Amino acid sequence: MKLKKLLEINQMCEKRKAPWDIQESFEYESSSEGNINILDMDIVHFIRAFKVLCKEEKNKNKKSLYWISDRLTGLANELKEYTDE
Repeated sequence: MKLKKLLEINQMCEKRKAPWDIQESFEYESSSEGNINILDMDIVHFIRAFKVLCKEEKNKNKKSLYWISDRLTGLANELKEYTDE
């Protein structure tokens, strides 16, 4: 079932409109389908895409931490060489 349809059902059940920012179009770059509005995505496809994005973000944060750690180690080594002389 498409997210758009699920939002409509939710609005009927809750007897109130969904927030405006939820109803806005938002493009997702799918590896299999190209750019697609998330509201036109099937719920299963959306969950899988969400999981992929979360995993990518987690890996991105790990890479940033490794880069910072490497820089700090390098600076510490330079400082040690400077103070040992």
